Amino acid sequence: MKIAIIGAGGVIFAQKLLKDIMLDPVLSNAEVVLMDISAQRLANSLKYAQMTAEKLNSKLFMRATTDLDDAVKKADFVLTIFRCGTLEHQQFEYDIPKKYGVDQVVGDTACPGGIFRGLRALKALLPVVEAMEKYCPGAYLLNYVNPMSINIIAASAVARTVKVVGVCHSVQGTLRSIADKLGVPFTELRTLTAGINHQAFFLKLEHNGRDMYPELHKKMADIEIYKRDRVRFEIMRNFGYFPTESSGHGSEYVPYFRKRAELREKFCRSEISIMDGDGVEFAPMYCGESGAALEINKQQQKINDEKCRKLLDGEIAVDTEPSCEYAIRIISAAASNIPFEANLNVMNRGLIPTLPPECCVEVPCLVSGGGIQPVRIENYPEQLAGLNRNMISMQMMAAQGALSGSQEDIFRAVALDPLTAAVCSLDEIRAMTGELFAALRSEVDEKFFNNR
Repeated sequence: MKIAIIGAGGVIFAQKLLKDIMLDPVLSNAEVVLMDISAQRLANSLKYAQMTAEKLNSKLFMRATTDLDDAVKKADFVLTIFRCGTLEHQQFEYDIPKKYGVDQVVGDTACPGGIFRGLRALKALLPVVEAMEKYCPGAYLLNYVNPMSINIIAASAVARTVKVVGVCHSVQGTLRSIADKLGVPFTELRTLTAGINHQAFFLKLEHNGRDMYPELHKKMADIEIYKRDRVRFEIMRNFGYFPTESSGHGSEYVPYFRKRAELREKFCRSEISIMDGDGVEFAPMYCGESGAALEINKQQQKINDEKCRKLLDGEIAVDTEPSCEYAIRIISAAASNIPFEANLNVMNRGLIPTLPPECCVEVPCLVSGGGIQPVRIENYPEQLAGLNRNMISMQMMAAQGALSGSQEDIFRAVALDPLTAAVCSLDEIRAMTGELFAALRSEVDEKFFNNR
């Protein structure tokens, strides 16, 4: 078994995956290749991985390379966990749309920011698919890179034998949040969750055979609980089901909560806390505020850099607890033929019949020695499909634009975005798209400037 991790220079997240491999006896004989474009960050990641291996008494074979072809050669699974560009590029993706009234929180899944992040990400992701087709045809690509749906649609269009699957932690994260609200262990909740990435819904929510939605509605009446998750509770109140994405982030995907200042003030001021490297709260922030994710990322980058330094210097003990990430459990289930179920992002092709076949959906999947088998969802509620379709039109248009290299296609994707359409005219959207291309020219494929 060979596992390649692309973007492994991001020490903090890469170590979660490496630690999970070391803790899994099924994968003890695996070959793991760490790849990154930064040799220095890669060296730090490998050093800490070796420290973790020593702590766990693991004999896992690991090596590092900056050569993509070498990394994926004969791989069984390739994990993409990289982030393209810098916080300065993300700043452009916030500031330019805000001039036109598009007030984003995260901008990595929808809105103009999410679409242009997709163009930046696909510039790096599509070459991974092409390298895999050449050097490990038929292998699985497990992608963590956002915007998930845009990336999966575009990468799947390029793939011929490579099996493209998106991995996200919003479902298991939200399940823990619901369990906390209900006061029950999350392991005891029985759920069925489906939709699209960052906008899936808990279609079934049971505890000991009892439907827990009435209890969740009671919790919504508690003002202190409601204030921490206003947007998700309003979606549940009006559309019947609790969504998987956080209230701040989720407010970007629909036209109801961010198009006017009074609505943002009413629904989008859920306070969260940023922790330092030792888990001490130091910066409360409002996760629904304009550009909150960028400010959080700036602070978190400083925290992570300092934490990385302390880890490498031995000032922080090596963490030996398994993570809650799906990726390594997926690989283990495939290698051992011991079934495992996870919500994953795959091409639809009839899995949710009321959504377009060439979109990306997030559905339960059974993983075993036979590979990854998605589950078909019958009777998906039409009101949820309607919310999803608003996002899907933008995602499919953005993926088409990324592949065609057409600025016009990207303009149309931005025009189809639900929040952008709620606040901008078509002339404003065209001007905004042009400004974004000009500001991010170095980060997107040059074909966008050759095809006009």
